[in-house]
Amino acid sequence: MFTLSPRTTLAALAAALFLAGCAVQGPQGSSSDASSTAESGGSSRDPLIDAPHRATMRCVSQEPVTVLRRVKEVSFACPDIDVSATIDEIRDAGWRVVSLDVGEEEERDNHVGFPVTITVRKLF
Repeated sequence: MFTLSPRTTLAALAAALFLAGCAVQGPQGSSSDASSTAESGGSSRDPLIDAPHRATMRCVSQEPVTVLRRVKEVSFACPDIDVSATIDEIRDAGWRVVSLDVGEEEERDNHVGFPVTITVRKLF
């Protein structure tokens, strides 16, 4: 019988996210300051939506990703704009994943988990 290690499973999950269109590859280099908000005239008061176009930020999973808690279910802390949101909420606000970094494994509650850091860019 064929079994996958937790690290292999997580790597396959990350690859599936990229293949599913969760990531858009763009030019590397300088990033905009995501802490500034849109002009007060059209502001929705949601930092994820009001962030300037092409802004980039790094968000860290608040809990490790495990076989019991998928990436889509984990909230990510984005300190640049003081927001905590899931990947779906971040995508719905016009952000796309540029990179996904899986950290060193850690054991919690008898399950191996991995902290995940994502870098996202505001596209619309």
